[in-house]
Amino acid sequence: MGSFKNKVKKGFRKIAEVLSGEIIIKKGWDRHFGFLLYVFVLAVLYITWSLFVETKMAQAKDNEAGIEEMKIEYYQKNLVLTGLNQRTRIENLLKESGNSTLHAPDCPPQTIIIE
Repeated sequence: MGSFKNKVKKGFRKIAEVLSGEIIIKKGWDRHFGFLLYVFVLAVLYITWSLFVETKMAQAKDNEAGIEEMKIEYYQKNLVLTGLNQRTRIENLLKESGNSTLHAPDCPPQTIIIE
């Protein structure tokens, strides 16, 4: 039981050394402070860049979904407009409105040749 208490005390002592910064002086890491700072900055930049890329990828995915919705809307409107271009459909719409004097021609179009 005594050895367990000693292990726990040593564990707490090591945690306290890490949190207080004593471990840096004891191990001689203060000489490498510049390098440690450089590694820390690189780690922060790596994490920041990863989050930035992840955000942009999510945006691209949302944009693709928006483009697909717009394509569907375009095809639907194109289908409606194609239906409106049919001659009989236009004639029926004009008859339904009742206030148009337009009517279909009696004879087909002819070419006029001027000599």
